[in-house]
Amino acid sequence: MIKYFVFSICLSFSAVFSQSISHSNLSKERLERVVYKHYQFDTEKKEAAKFLISNMDIHYGRNYNWIDRDNNKIYFNELDYPNPEEAINAFLKLQDSIKLTPKLYDVKDLDVVTPELLIKNIDLAFKAWKSNTWSSSYDFKTFCEYILPYRSLTEPLEDWRDEYVQLVSQAVFTANKNEPVDAATKTILELKNFRFLGSRPDPIPYLSPQQLLFRREGDCSDLANLTLLACRSIGLAVTFDFTPFYGASSKRHFWDTIIDENGKHIPFNGNCFGNPQGLPYAYNATEKRLAKVFRKTYSIQQNTLAVLKDSLFIPAGFLREKNLIDVTSEYVPTGKIMYPFAAENKETIGFINVFNLGKWNTTDWGKRSENNMEYENLGTNIVYLPSLYNNVSKKMNYAPYPVLLDSSKKQQILKPDYSRTFSYNISRDITKKEPGLDFNSFEVFENEMFTLYVWDKGWKKLEESKAERDHIKFSRIPDNGLFVALCSKSNGYERIFRINSQTRQIEWY
Repeated sequence: MIKYFVFSICLSFSAVFSQSISHSNLSKERLERVVYKHYQFDTEKKEAAKFLISNMDIHYGRNYNWIDRDNNKIYFNELDYPNPEEAINAFLKLQDSIKLTPKLYDVKDLDVVTPELLIKNIDLAFKAWKSNTWSSSYDFKTFCEYILPYRSLTEPLEDWRDEYVQLVSQAVFTANKNEPVDAATKTILELKNFRFLGSRPDPIPYLSPQQLLFRREGDCSDLANLTLLACRSIGLAVTFDFTPFYGASSKRHFWDTIIDENGKHIPFNGNCFGNPQGLPYAYNATEKRLAKVFRKTYSIQQNTLAVLKDSLFIPAGFLREKNLIDVTSEYVPTGKIMYPFAAENKETIGFINVFNLGKWNTTDWGKRSENNMEYENLGTNIVYLPSLYNNVSKKMNYAPYPVLLDSSKKQQILKPDYSRTFSYNISRDITKKEPGLDFNSFEVFENEMFTLYVWDKGWKKLEESKAERDHIKFSRIPDNGLFVALCSKSNGYERIFRINSQTRQIEWY
């Protein structure tokens, strides 16, 4: 518990927005009236204001309060202290006397964004765009989407541009004035003293701009956002990209791209520690297999599932967001899956999942095409499991059998053939070798009992076997199956696999 509270020390109230403003319920109509009048003689800035306000409905900030046993709000703001160490000590002292629990809440931007904040943000964004020559290649559309916005994700809302310009001011003087990539590199190297955390226990998905500057640390999503804000503050068009779940390894990832003078997106990670060359060259999309990659925009994207279908019929998660672009094909070769569904099933929307941290996780959606569900723009050399969502039970109904989309973009349904079984010694060594093959955490523990499962309308137990020094022998393995081998020491990072019937090699997914 102490570890949780030591690192999760914040309710970061914005210095710009008071409680009274939060409850004033400022409307879109008032924003339009005041801001449009302010820019009545500046057509370009007025159009930028229209872009922000017309898409503001979907945006909100996620924060949390500390509450006691009686559900009373207990004020604590880490930013009241001169440094994180003093904030931590103060919180621990408070925690000693009161049992505290974080309580999440969302605040819609239309309820808190003031005309003054919007005008200030627009003016500073235009100044950065117009006064830095590395921004000259960006058209108005690119500017609006990837430089202009007053927020990027669902971080607590704050006025951030002035401080972030100061944070990376040296980059402005040292960067090549005509190259956005060089300017981004110099900007990122200014952030080299921000520490990467593998995870943090705060209940909010993204730290606020002020929290990032105060703590000088965060996870990959925080540091990607830090870099994005810093770059946008000096007129660099930077995007926030992510893979919701890796396709053949565990966890997920968030990173950025810088748009160069030719309109090409160059990906980089949000943490430059140990990389003296600069980050635009640090993200390698082939290190782990990517099933899907999405890009966050500010504007509503009309072809997203959340625009086409009510959120009640979409599983909780990123697919309920309306500001996503599918950019998988920018990173990896892609193909499609046509999966057969019974004609009597009338669902028009299906979902597709990858195996990650011991379970199937939704990574995309597809549309019905006659008696098939069609899933497009999928990363290759990955095993997927289609599904339908039951909005009453809030559960997925998974397809009977997974499907492999191989590197040649052909699909193979992995239906186990019990009429063709064989014995096999499973080890880490009998593995298909190829560039970019992900690390898997499968370990052989000598004398430990392992259970082999095959996916057949769910995980079905096949047999148990005691591990020898470097392998586990199973004698009744059906051909064309998808398997997982588990033991009492399994930690959730184990990967699924198939055994190639021609080469008799294990292929991990």
